Amino acid sequence: MNKQSEINYDMDLVIDGMGIVLYSDGVVNDIEAGENYFIKEFNTPEQVAKHIKKGDIIGFNTGSSGHYCIKFRSGYPNEEIEQKFPISIRLAINVKGGTLSVIDLFWLMEWSDDCPIEQQISIEDGIYHLTVSTVKPKSGIWGDKQEIYIFLNRLDEMPELTWTGVPQLCTV
Repeated sequence: MNKQSEINYDMDLVIDGMGIVLYSDGVVNDIEAGENYFIKEFNTPEQVAKHIKKGDIIGFNTGSSGHYCIKFRSGYPNEEIEQKFPISIRLAINVKGGTLSVIDLFWLMEWSDDCPIEQQISIEDGIYHLTVSTVKPKSGIWGDKQEIYIFLNRLDEMPELTWTGVPQLCTV
C-alpha cells in the first residue's frame, strides 16, 4: 500500500434533509442529470445498505437538518477524539477521479453532477475506511453547528460492511 497524502480539511455544510451523502464522480458517472436517484436507489433502508456495502454512494442519518462543521482527517481517530465524539459509525468509500463530494440527502432527489467546490475535497483515488464521529452539540439541538469528524484510512480492498439499513450518526 502506498503512503497516503495527509488529509486535513474542514468544511461547513448546511443541509435541509436529515442526512449527509458522500460520493466520488468517477464512481457515479452513470447517474443522469435531473434524475430522482433518491426514489430510484436510496429510498429504503435496504437500498441504502446496498450502496454502503458497495462503497459507491454512502450516507448517514444526522437526525436533523442544520449546520454541520465537517472535519476530514487522515487515518483513524485517536483516543481523545473517541472520548470527545463518542457517537461513531464505520463506512467505506471507493474514490475515483481524485474528488470526494459531500451533499445533502435531498440532492439525490434531483441529481446534478455540479457539486459546489466548497463541498468537495481532493483526495487520492482508492478505497477508504471512514470513521465518522460526532457528539450532540452543547445546545442540545442536533445540527446546531454540530461537529462531525470523518477520518479516512486508505485500504487495499473494500472491507466487508454489515449495515442492513441506514447508518445513524445520532441518538434518539
